[in-house]
Amino acid sequence: MEKEKQGVTEKKLSVKMFGGFTASYGEEVLTFGRQRDSKFGQLFQILMTRPGQGFSKNEIAESLYKWEEVEDSNATLNNTIFRLRKYLAASPLPPGDYLFLRMGVLYIAGEIEMESDVWSFETMARAFETEQDKRKKVELCEKACELYQGEFLPQLSNEQWVIEKSKYYHKLYIFMMEYLFDYLKGEGDYQSIERLAACASEIYPYEGWETWRIDSLVALNHYQEAEALYQQTAAHLQESGGFLSKKQQVQFRKIGRKLRRPEETEENIGKYLVEAAQGLGAYSCTLPGFSDCYHMLKRVIKRGAVQFSLMLCTILDGNGHPAENRGYCDKQGEKLRESFRAHLRQGDIYARYSENQYLLLCVGAEKEHIGEIGARIDMDFRKRCGGRGGVSCRLLDDGGMW
Repeated sequence: MEKEKQGVTEKKLSVKMFGGFTASYGEEVLTFGRQRDSKFGQLFQILMTRPGQGFSKNEIAESLYKWEEVEDSNATLNNTIFRLRKYLAASPLPPGDYLFLRMGVLYIAGEIEMESDVWSFETMARAFETEQDKRKKVELCEKACELYQGEFLPQLSNEQWVIEKSKYYHKLYIFMMEYLFDYLKGEGDYQSIERLAACASEIYPYEGWETWRIDSLVALNHYQEAEALYQQTAAHLQESGGFLSKKQQVQFRKIGRKLRRPEETEENIGKYLVEAAQGLGAYSCTLPGFSDCYHMLKRVIKRGAVQFSLMLCTILDGNGHPAENRGYCDKQGEKLRESFRAHLRQGDIYARYSENQYLLLCVGAEKEHIGEIGARIDMDFRKRCGGRGGVSCRLLDDGGMW
């Protein structure tokens, strides 16, 4: 908000760097021309992470030029400072000095008020760490997390200094959000948790915030919405290669057990259980769902009612080794799933276990036929990949005891 002074609105320099970059003085925008990622623009951004605070020239030079071939970083930085001074002089800001260099320390200041979302966020995070009053800590969390509208300077995400700053702010954000959620859960304020978790999952989709949101929806008796989000999250994690930590996996499964639906007629229950659209080939499910199917088959087989084989399919690189590149695994994984759908029966089940591994339950398949099934999958997969790479299929369980 702009301050009012003697009935006149007092302008201020406002800079936002979470989720993007904007700089404005009142209603006027500082555009930095077409070179928004220029070095003098980055210098301005570095200084505005802590307006009024000093940065040593050595620190700034390392941030801007460490990974570049610069003969004289001090001279280059002096030129960058000159260019930024020149730009600020021609900008919508009132005439005056804004860059000050004293004893090798550079800072931005002036007669006008300056605010920065990242500096406000960091200031609140520091106050949160030292505050002893629980209610005040929560208020600081709420205000700080409201400022965090996305990654720090995403358009400069390849710059090393931005990467380091982004990790720092991200760590503070997670720490405060988890403290805030624990407090709100203790207060039974699930509506606030659901709202905040929805915002967090927009910034960092499928990194665990959905579990907080689903848990809150269940607590609010919004079972259908909770189940839809649960299924959407589980399917996305499985297909896209997003993987939760062990702690998040445990939490995710616990939430899955809480899911309920409203009381319905036998007809509606039957409709709910029917598979929406039966596709060709093996049935794709989430890893938790696959685990449940496997546990059930291990119980049923004790009665001799069914045979099955559990296989591990590993995507290989061009040298015949387990693939490690995530992008490669995602691309090849799509083709492997096509092979599953083309050459496996509808009663078979598969799920993605890791970046390069898939689990396959061949129901009714005997141990002596597994080699043939694996060879058929590998042959089809290689055709889809143009002969490159391959897939290793190994028997993990022939339906007997481990």
